[in-house]
Amino acid sequence: MSSTIPSTRVKNPEELGRYLLKERRSLKLTQKEISEFTDVGRKFILELEKGKKNARIGKVFELIDALGMELHLVKRGDR
Repeated sequence: MSSTIPSTRVKNPEELGRYLLKERRSLKLTQKEISEFTDVGRKFILELEKGKKNARIGKVFELIDALGMELHLVKRGDR
């Protein structure tokens, strides 16, 4: 018996930013609140949510973790 885990395909920084913004809002968190309990500044969160292409990957992972999410890589065609 196989179970399907809901996932979202992210193809570029803009899509990642929109998805993280949506998730943050669904948790009813402000950028300031997240920045206060992570090592990620509010300006960085703002730029990431707007799709800035030169985001530091370590901070991206910290923000993903702070939102209670995980990043999974799947080979195309394996889904």
